[in-house]
Amino acid sequence: DLSYKDVYFDAYDMTRLHAWHIYPKGKARGMLFVAHGNAQNLSSHFTSWIWLIEEGYELFIFDYRAYGQSEGEIDLEGSIEDTKAALDALQQRYDGKYWVCGQSLGGTLLINALQERDNQRIHGVIIDSTFTGFSNITREKLDSAWLTWPFQWIAPLSFSDDYDAIEKISSLNKPLLFLHGSVDTVISANHSWQLFEAALQPKELWLIKGAGHIQGFENPNAQEMFLEFLEGFESYYDPRLSRMKIIEALQISEEE
Repeated sequence: DLSYKDVYFDAYDMTRLHAWHIYPKGKARGMLFVAHGNAQNLSSHFTSWIWLIEEGYELFIFDYRAYGQSEGEIDLEGSIEDTKAALDALQQRYDGKYWVCGQSLGGTLLINALQERDNQRIHGVIIDSTFTGFSNITREKLDSAWLTWPFQWIAPLSFSDDYDAIEKISSLNKPLLFLHGSVDTVISANHSWQLFEAALQPKELWLIKGAGHIQGFENPNAQEMFLEFLEGFESYYDPRLSRMKIIEALQISEEE
């Protein structure tokens, strides 16, 4: 029962890409752009945001090349360019300011895509369960099993740091919200902590107790706080703000 439109647009190399623009019932309160993670495609990932659509927000979610209905072949640099093209496509069809969210791999792609852009129409950036760099996460995975432990040295040789989020995050001069589940076994919460430490203020880090990979927004407290974040974003432009919050099922603790 959601109202939506199929959106088709071209990447820099004329690869045809696909997105959904999903509308709430009644007057919209704002817009969220989503760069989803590696597994599956937008037909799965949009379900994580139904609660936000029901709260009155529009959603623009797209597929990278070779995902879903998007054409082309999988390519890291191409996927970054796809993210840029999706931002352009949204701005062509939406007149107001909006928020952007990158989840897991999508966080790295989004951070890269936001570099060297005119981001004046972006209110703030949400980075959910993202890793610091490709060699770092590969080394971490190789270290997780004794059979692959001896091969950790391969990771730095296999991946360039040209697209690592940890190298790019300090260039984003926007309010930043980092989100991570405390029991994420895919990407450890330490990655978000390192990104948070490297980022410019204003910034917040939310650690969601008991949440797994990109499951933080399943927590009702996190949902309520996120709505407050979207509604009161102007306060996040205070350059002195750096805050970490630990979100539990029944209560929230906070550290300045």
